[in-house]
Amino acid sequence: MIRSLSIALAAAALSGCVSVLPEQEVPEGLYRFGAPASTHSLEATVAVREPEASRLFGGRAIASEDGAGALRLVRGVEWSDSATRLMQVALLDSLEQGEGVAVPFESGVAADYELAWRIGDFTLQGTTARCRLEATLLNARTRRVVAQTNVTSSASAAGSANAERARALAEAGRACVDDLGAFVADKAVAPEPASDD
Repeated sequence: MIRSLSIALAAAALSGCVSVLPEQEVPEGLYRFGAPASTHSLEATVAVREPEASRLFGGRAIASEDGAGALRLVRGVEWSDSATRLMQVALLDSLEQGEGVAVPFESGVAADYELAWRIGDFTLQGTTARCRLEATLLNARTRRVVAQTNVTSSASAAGSANAERARALAEAGRACVDDLGAFVADKAVAPEPASDD
């Protein structure tokens, strides 16, 4: 009898704990960048790192800056993967194979160049979407800096709904990645053939 009563009390206590936990909000929409607007042919092999970013910009959440400069998460919309991974994949897709190829840095493929980059801003401000990337192209063998760039873009949402704002942020991200792809294709020139010394 006492054992039955103890089990019933434990079950009641556990059910009370479960009911106070907040339910995880399911987003109304998951967004991604989609196909690149244009592609850029490569002359060399480029290892593309996943960009660095603050957890706020680099995760699945979408942030908006209010008039006072405070950043808040936008309800009901998220990225389908981390923003950093979406940008890396979008950049790899925009760099088409020519004489060279773009590969994820994680693949371990020997490359002529390495792209290290950072997301400086990837937020909304009202109905304006903003993206800022900072990138460094390195010679993979010597680790010397070949070139650096800062890329920015913005896009206006068709309306004030969170889904429209998320689509505008995806558009701004695609534009940033497209500009970065053009930079990489221009600066990552074919390596000199090795001399027979």
